[in-house]
Amino acid sequence: MDPVGDLVGLASPDPRVRFAAEDRLRAAGVAGLEALGRLLLVDALPEPLRARAADLVGSILHDRAVEAFRAAVPDPAAPDLWAGAVAIAAEAHPALDAPALDREADALAREVGADDDPAAPVAQRVRAVTAGLARAGFRGDPSRADDPRSSYLPDVLERRTGLPIALGVLWMEVARRRGLASAGVGLPLHFVVRAETPDGPAYVDAFHGEVLDEAGCVERVARAAGRPVTLPPRAFRPLRPTEVLLRMLRNLRALHERAGSLAAALSTLDRALHLDPLDPTTLRDRVYLLARMGRPAAAARALNRVLAGQPPEGRERDALEEIRRQLLRAAAARN
Repeated sequence: MDPVGDLVGLASPDPRVRFAAEDRLRAAGVAGLEALGRLLLVDALPEPLRARAADLVGSILHDRAVEAFRAAVPDPAAPDLWAGAVAIAAEAHPALDAPALDREADALAREVGADDDPAAPVAQRVRAVTAGLARAGFRGDPSRADDPRSSYLPDVLERRTGLPIALGVLWMEVARRRGLASAGVGLPLHFVVRAETPDGPAYVDAFHGEVLDEAGCVERVARAAGRPVTLPPRAFRPLRPTEVLLRMLRNLRALHERAGSLAAALSTLDRALHLDPLDPTTLRDRVYLLARMGRPAAAARALNRVLAGQPPEGRERDALEEIRRQLLRAAAARN
């Protein structure tokens, strides 16, 4: 690869030269991203070239994030929660080293195990793992709630802080390596981990380093909501790994959209569709996001998937067909 030559090619007025340079930079992987990153640091870079390079970076990161997630979750019906959660970080860590994170989780499980007696009652073991992770420095930091790194497990392990769901996934993985079964629970406005004990479920709030009962969970949600709440029994049901991963991806999508990082938001939708290819809400959101990105032709193609799941007649279908025609007209106007 000749990064300098390919970067020069990006500025070519000849689309054949430009597209060939883009293809070579894509194929170069991390080296191509690094070359583009250096280019974007040039202050005097012409704005059209800056926009082209930034779009290419977003596209490469999107493709690599989706590919890494699919590789980590080959069977969407039965995903490995830890592997999938680790792979989510590929959107910001192009050279993600998943085996290294496995070794860190192993070391953490051994460290936590100093106070975890495998023969002790489950409730005691849950408290031991929770206390061990707190002693290791893991805790929530509300001031970092809008930082995407709070969702990326490499950063969570390095900085010892993260969102409730990221810390919860770490708790579950450490507990699993200690021989303790658990599952996530998606409370409103909060995420906890559920472990079954002879006396009933124990709920781990890894963000605060506490073990709660149902009443404690209700109080925590009420505190987050700023008002009294009542939670139905279904609010405490254990989530499937797929549901936990989808919640992580939804969190990231919201962060990326607020930050204007639409290519990154698109990659969260495409990974969510790997887990649930026919989800109508995700399919529609993908159409709207592509339209916001100024990609009407791609949005029209995405809308075809939405229409495939619609009844052949009806008011809603007519409205979607009209949106599709508008997108196709917008795409034609660009040619």
